Amino acid sequence: MSQVKTSIDLPDLVSHNTSNVQRYSHPVESIQRNQYSVDTRLKTFAASNVFGQHMVLHNEIEKQIYSQFKRLPTLNSSMIALETVLGLDEDIDFEDYLNDPLMSETPLPTLHSQMETKLGIAMPKSII
Repeated sequence: MSQVKTSIDLPDLVSHNTSNVQRYSHPVESIQRNQYSVDTRLKTFAASNVFGQHMVLHNEIEKQIYSQFKRLPTLNSSMIALETVLGLDEDIDFEDYLNDPLMSETPLPTLHSQMETKLGIAMPKSII
């Protein structure tokens, strides 16, 4: 019996350096990554057809206004108004209750040091 060779060339991950190997992803992964942008474009298109272009512009202005409100650097900014406008408050995902920075083992930086860093007046650690 003769052996039939296939024409499929799979990468040999054992003999090659795995750091240079490109990541092979499933086509559904790219669809899931782009789902939010596709949904927003469809909602924007539907809103402009039903309510007019002024409704879309009004929603964009609301998003820009609500994204500007932030607290001091060490305090949590919930951005609840922006989440409500974007519709992100309807589902509870893993990100909503896992990896809470307040429950972290590492201490939070002080307000004083964060504001110095933000304003660019912090002293380098090499001097201290």
